[in-house]
Amino acid sequence: MVPLLPGKLVFKVDMLVEHTDVPPGMTYRQAARKAVAMCVSDFASKGARPDSFMISLGLRRGTTRRQVDDIAHGLRDAVGTWGVHLVGGDTNEAEELVIDCAMIGFAKRLVPREGASPGDILVVTGPFGYPPSGLKMLMAGARAEAKFGRVAKSSVLEPSPSLEVGLALAPYLTSAMDSSDGLARSLHTLARESKVGFEVTLVPMGAGVQDFASSNGLDPLQLVFDGGEEYVIVGTVKKAKLRTAKEAAQKAGGRLLEIGTATSDEGRVELNNKGKVSPIADAGWTHLAGR
Repeated sequence: MVPLLPGKLVFKVDMLVEHTDVPPGMTYRQAARKAVAMCVSDFASKGARPDSFMISLGLRRGTTRRQVDDIAHGLRDAVGTWGVHLVGGDTNEAEELVIDCAMIGFAKRLVPREGASPGDILVVTGPFGYPPSGLKMLMAGARAEAKFGRVAKSSVLEPSPSLEVGLALAPYLTSAMDSSDGLARSLHTLARESKVGFEVTLVPMGAGVQDFASSNGLDPLQLVFDGGEEYVIVGTVKKAKLRTAKEAAQKAGGRLLEIGTATSDEGRVELNNKGKVSPIADAGWTHLAGR
């Protein structure tokens, strides 16, 4: 039983499926932790504190005891990282690993997707490009300098949405969502829901992404905008509250990057790079279609 607390009751479910969500090199332990992280990321972007979760497991026939133990250890890792409680679940047979996480929690106020207004500042809670770069290494044999490779692969194998930063920012955000399907997809979703446009004036590219892209014949902007799997918060804040919001994020152990502005051009999402304006396509992960 989960005791009810004052405020809004929040429920979220997210499913990890092996062939789409578990890249080569990811252990069952890491996969189990990621399944919980996927839900935590959405809670963080909404300003909701998760309390408890249940797991439904689909295991292929022949799954070993060691693999089952790895899943248990991964769930325990998530409990320790985000302070949530595993309260039950179910197990069944499947053709591949499936981990379905159902999470509940509480919030005084949920940050909406439709709350942005023209003039609001567009913000993110971290850099972009590391997970797509890591996936290129794990799945396509891309090469990278050792330090960058460790950072990029780790961002894929052990995603770490910052729950405390999301909770600290919630009072200041006018709209928000997480970026697990890609920064471009998040921008277009927020623009559509809020009936605004966005002008991006700073590309939030992670250190080393440009060099990695150049050495592997990749488009760095595509890695930043289209890749996904970042679990970073994308949102908007009133200009008058930007400084206070940045201080709140810093106090919570994170940071807030100002990358653009909401405009009155409904649905128009574009990059303004020193006066050179180009559209940002609505690209990213689409279920049943891929990227």
